[in-house]
Amino acid sequence: MDKLPIGDPTLSAKEIIGNESQERMGLVIGKDDAALLGRIAERERSPMYEVGVVTGDDRFTFESKTTGEKPMDVNLSDIFGSSPKTILTDKTVKRTYEDANYSLEFFHDYLEQVLQLEAVACKDWLTNKVDRCVGGRVAKQQCVGPLQLPLNNVGVMALDFKGKEGIATSIGHSPISGLIDPSAGSKNSIAEALTNIIWAPLKDGLKSVSLSANWMWPCKNEGEDARLYEAVRAVSDFAIELGINVPTGKDSLSMKQKYKDGDVISPGTVIISAAGNCNDITNVVEPVLQKGGGNIYYINLSKDAYKLGGSSFGQVLNAVGSEAPTINDGAYFKKVFNSIQTLINENQIIVGHDVASGGLITTLLELCFADMNLGADLDLSDLGESDTIKLLFSENAGIVFQVHADSGQHLEKTLLDQKIQFKRIGKVVSKSELIIKNGGMEMGLNISSLRDTWFKTSYLLDNKQTANSLAKVRFENYKEQPLRYVFPDEIASAARQSVESELRTSNGQSAMNQQIAASQSRAGFASRNDRPKAAILREKGSNSEREMANAMYLAGFDVKDVHMTDLISGRETLEEIQFLGAVGGFSNSDVLGSAKGWAGAIKYNERANKVIKDFFARPDTLSVGICNGCQLFMELDR
Repeated sequence: MDKLPIGDPTLSAKEIIGNESQERMGLVIGKDDAALLGRIAERERSPMYEVGVVTGDDRFTFESKTTGEKPMDVNLSDIFGSSPKTILTDKTVKRTYEDANYSLEFFHDYLEQVLQLEAVACKDWLTNKVDRCVGGRVAKQQCVGPLQLPLNNVGVMALDFKGKEGIATSIGHSPISGLIDPSAGSKNSIAEALTNIIWAPLKDGLKSVSLSANWMWPCKNEGEDARLYEAVRAVSDFAIELGINVPTGKDSLSMKQKYKDGDVISPGTVIISAAGNCNDITNVVEPVLQKGGGNIYYINLSKDAYKLGGSSFGQVLNAVGSEAPTINDGAYFKKVFNSIQTLINENQIIVGHDVASGGLITTLLELCFADMNLGADLDLSDLGESDTIKLLFSENAGIVFQVHADSGQHLEKTLLDQKIQFKRIGKVVSKSELIIKNGGMEMGLNISSLRDTWFKTSYLLDNKQTANSLAKVRFENYKEQPLRYVFPDEIASAARQSVESELRTSNGQSAMNQQIAASQSRAGFASRNDRPKAAILREKGSNSEREMANAMYLAGFDVKDVHMTDLISGRETLEEIQFLGAVGGFSNSDVLGSAKGWAGAIKYNERANKVIKDFFARPDTLSVGICNGCQLFMELDR
């Protein structure tokens, strides 16, 4: 215990070993490797303390060598033995909720209200707050289409800078359907996570997926432990049916707030996070209908009748509902998932979106929102539901997708062979209108107007947090500035040739490097046979150094990693370096003026100060500071 760093001398021995200080890690390492780890820790400014040894006597002991105190001295079997089982005793409480009263004549009013719900509406107020591509390995972020609207429900991160392997992630939850039926809520949560992640090609289909279940439940209230039991059992049974695991999760089982005039309990909720190995990050399907594509299809994965219980539609009418849709056939769900995965890997499916919050009508509209002059002509009569409100607003798990213009027959044969019940529901049109038919009912919806309605909630939330009416400016202009990638032909051609040459070349200088060397010579660099040298300068808490190193490497440099401790100790002099990049991140905990600390490590250290001054005094150097690194160079007046 005497080797532990103690910041508060008043801590008792038990407090020292039991406190929950963050950002610490304990590990066991072989004696022969401890010295190497110590050198790494020293370079990274990460204090390391050797606090004990493995004894092999089946005892776990904390001891102070100075006082002899032993706040913990127990047999390992006492720690790792069987823990006592928790017994929960509860009774099932049947609760009923009223259904919504509605009429088709008020359809447009219902739709406008649903589209403005926070759960359904645009999330631009969230996604525009941060850099959606920080880190350099974001292969698929939230925003899609020429209007860059946040409609992607699957995120994909590349594993490295050159390959096509990545990790796909998604989430799902369905708390209101869980109020009606906790089993249905669990299944719907898993289904939403899976219908979100399905659009990323996964290495082994559904087998690639693992789930995390985060439970939030108001336990120890009458009937709630019984409901939790049903919900957990449903997650277990459904996951087993699907053949996927739930290796992790988190429990928050006291979701109750007491007030003077009564108690409020949270609706029991499970948040499902899904993750899987995406084996082609370049082939993730997005929810933007393609004007040159083929037919649009729909699959009801729930195999349940359309029900409005637990829906956003019910919420706008202040009704929970008496019946919630569920997943009736896990084996069928699994078969559909894997069949769609196969078709994505075969490049048959070009557009896809799930059905969840807001129902089928929200899905169909969102598929048209991210581009201009985009719409669809749809006939839903074959879906077998004459009640158009129930058909369009129920949140039965499902998917809508579009195929290549010449892929329809192959796709339909594939699904028919698997006995999957798909419906061809329409085609894309080049005007901002959604035409929907259902039996004898036909309506036309103005997509541009409804997109504004859908975006309005984002604007109102953003307006609470943004000064100078900038949120209003964003609202007025978001659809007036479509993104178009236009590169001059000669640049695009040269870049393509360079990439192809780089891929063909395993050693030596590639054509790209030769071009870069020529341009560097023209820019005043000394002519040299090898690649010019660059260095990434970082401090404790910095990040994205590998991304910057890769960018510099692609630009033609050989890149060296330089920590501040390298300058301070004299291990690095920068004498061979021509390009110095100071990265961003959170040096010194990113407090206000955080770069002052980083700059101080240079200003007030004789070796580091001389190295930096000598670098900037040379005529053949360049530098770039990004984020925190930019602050650093400003503090140094560089």
